[in-house]
Amino acid sequence: MEHTPIYQRIINFEDPENPIAFFPKVNMSKNFESKPRLLHPALHNVPQAVRFPMAGIVNTVGFMLALSIGNNLLKESLSASTIYSLSSLLYLPIGHAVTSLFVFGWPKPYLRNLLINLPVGMSGTMMGSFCTGLLVSYEFDSKVKSLLQMLNFVSYDAEKEDSEEGQTYTNIAVIIVTGIWGYFISVLVNGPKRPTKATKKKHEKEL
Repeated sequence: MEHTPIYQRIINFEDPENPIAFFPKVNMSKNFESKPRLLHPALHNVPQAVRFPMAGIVNTVGFMLALSIGNNLLKESLSASTIYSLSSLLYLPIGHAVTSLFVFGWPKPYLRNLLINLPVGMSGTMMGSFCTGLLVSYEFDSKVKSLLQMLNFVSYDAEKEDSEEGQTYTNIAVIIVTGIWGYFISVLVNGPKRPTKATKKKHEKEL
């Protein structure tokens, strides 16, 4: 008789000639492999609601770096909204990988999951591009600087301010808006799916 681990055995009282019955091995393996693959096993002890902001911090730093490089290289030839769109599109695979390793687990197959999540990233890119163009036309950065200066939180050198046309506050505001949007959409797309009636019936048959 094939050797089966004790955790896969139960006592069968209905059949005296075969007192040992066996659990289906497939179901047991599913139970032991149910945890998704994260960057480190210790992340399983951290709630998902906390892991998502952790991934958001990493992605924000990475994206701000990419956006800063894009602004330095292309600010004279392209508009701010176009630079944001290009930086966001180029960062999509990196951001998806970071979110997978921190929050939802490394998907199998990866390419298919990336393609499924592309509309999420694309919608965030379009929203971010729209918000960037809107805030730039509204002169959001200069208004925030004026407000902070009026409240005596910071002081600005007028000559230096005129020579440097930054978009720091605009970028921060857009990242916050797109981050909130991305959180809810990502949870809907990558979160655990509710079992359908067909799945429930199949599971009952396996048991």
